[in-house]
Amino acid sequence: MLLLLLVASPVVTELLGMALMSAGLPLERGWVLSALFCSVAGLVVAQVLGLSAGVLLGSLSGLSTLLGLHATKADAFGPSLSGAAGMVVGLCLGAVAGLACGSISGISIGRGPTVVRVQMAAIVTGLMPMVVWSGTTNTSYAGAVAASALVAFIISAFRLPLYAVEVLASALAYAVERWTGRPTLGWVPVRHHNLSYLPHPFLGRHLALAVRSRPAEVLAVADACLRSPGNIVVGWPWVVQALESAPSEGAGEPRA
Repeated sequence: MLLLLLVASPVVTELLGMALMSAGLPLERGWVLSALFCSVAGLVVAQVLGLSAGVLLGSLSGLSTLLGLHATKADAFGPSLSGAAGMVVGLCLGAVAGLACGSISGISIGRGPTVVRVQMAAIVTGLMPMVVWSGTTNTSYAGAVAASALVAFIISAFRLPLYAVEVLASALAYAVERWTGRPTLGWVPVRHHNLSYLPHPFLGRHLALAVRSRPAEVLAVADACLRSPGNIVVGWPWVVQALESAPSEGAGEPRA
């Protein structure tokens, strides 16, 4: 499996680099060595957090290095210290940091970090470029890096594009069960992963709709909510409700 990390990650990064150059985007020399370096960093991460985390982080770091370092140094987005180049650097930095703090760490340890820790990491990601670049480059470049890094971090750490899909899925599951009576708690996203840092709308109403008829299923969903950083408050009250309803469900069953 480590062969996958050592071979696939640099190969994918180098193929992306050649694709960017074929599309007319210039890259500063040395990008092949950068791809290998990112793979070595991914190997170190794999030893600590697991193979999947290492492959993901190594590949993302390689792609971000191509765009945020070698492309900007080759003036692909204008002068290397311009605001546009700073935005590209910040987007690459924020995206890698956000995914590493959110989804990748959640996959590796089986549970995402708390919302407070993600918020603290977002603050550090936004302030770090100002500290690093404001003293060595112009302030406008450092500000562009910091602002775009913070935006990219928030979008990637909180999985905002996927969160929009999860909102639609939660609304659809609730609507189907409410209007047709078909059990759809198995559709809710919180049953399938615990990486949501924002609450799922309609989930509380959905649990209220099913708690009397299917307390065991509601308890399973509420338990999943307790492992989802954004839905802990949503799920906790329904643990008690489901436990109170479970005996009445069992009381009506004939004993052997």
